[in-house]
Amino acid sequence: MFGWNHDYEYVGVTPGLTPADGTGEVRRVKGRKEWAGEAAVQFAPPKGVSAALAGTVVDGKVDPRDIGAMMIDLSLRGWFRIDKQDDSWLFVQNEFPRDDIITQVEADFLNALFPPGVKYVGLEQMKRQLRGPLRHITDSLYRETVERGWYERDPRSKGFLGLAGRSPRTADGTAVRIQTLGFRKYIATAEARQIKYEEAAGLFSRYLPYAMIFGLTERWASVIGDVAKAAQLEGYGNIMGGLASDPFFWLFFGDDIAYLGIEAIGGLADLLGDGAGLFDLGDMAGGLGDVFGSVGDAIGDIAGDIFDF
Repeated sequence: MFGWNHDYEYVGVTPGLTPADGTGEVRRVKGRKEWAGEAAVQFAPPKGVSAALAGTVVDGKVDPRDIGAMMIDLSLRGWFRIDKQDDSWLFVQNEFPRDDIITQVEADFLNALFPPGVKYVGLEQMKRQLRGPLRHITDSLYRETVERGWYERDPRSKGFLGLAGRSPRTADGTAVRIQTLGFRKYIATAEARQIKYEEAAGLFSRYLPYAMIFGLTERWASVIGDVAKAAQLEGYGNIMGGLASDPFFWLFFGDDIAYLGIEAIGGLADLLGDGAGLFDLGDMAGGLGDVFGSVGDAIGDIAGDIFDF
């Protein structure tokens, strides 16, 4: 009864993989409560796993940067854009993107951000509108981890006789977690010379939400910026296309940072920090605050030199 919160893993397969026939022998992870080996580098996130879900399965909890990553992901996929408005931000709903499929929790988030009849939302209004639905959105993320078979029950479940603990990951959940950790290793170690010029813009936007949950946003932007800089030096021009002028991105060229609207996510951090007790301030500070805090001072100094906000 004392080992109830030890995760499960597959036996006889490479960590991160699942048996080809969908079944296999499983056992409790030995020695630790969760798998703690060295994950092999994965050059893409687990198939069909959003950044918000990846962040949840890695540590067994939904935190502010998981929600922030969901927000970024939906905007990158074209569901809404973020415009600068005086000294604040405006979230503007787009026409529904064609050929993009959203999950139920993503639909719930969009419906909360843009209720019926609402096409644009200011930052302060966004805070008010999301404060209530945020708990439901968080619950939905936890529920999806169970529906996908990564946990037998809600990760927040208590242990034997209500003792503190957590629900263990299934063998499938451990496999997805290992794949995600392998992808984190790629984001943390990727070098500009490994990325093809024609792939840089797509990789940057696709992987940015994952870099957020890993706390590697600045590094990922810096790597892609190095790719863009090398392409320019070799006469390829602007390989980033519309991203270079989109007020939602930042692009690193050497020591120059083109700041593109990341303070909007700082506003979300404020919301998540006081959102009906969902997250304590320590969690908030360790989430989005860590991700963006290091670039905040630099942004204030140089943003006006690069973009006319």
